[in-house]
Amino acid sequence: MTEIDLTLLAQQNAEILEELRALRREVAKLREQSARTLDFERRNDPRRPSSLTQR
Repeated sequence: MTEIDLTLLAQQNAEILEELRALRREVAKLREQSARTLDFERRNDPRRPSSLTQR
């Protein structure tokens, strides 16, 4: 049977979890930036009416 170094496994697990948290923060930041960019582009698109009543 193979020996498992639980201390090493726990350390690796902690490192993976921290990387995952950092990636989640980065994804959330990118989503927020993307949403702001899309809102800005929609508001400034000359093909879109400035009001729903205008057609």
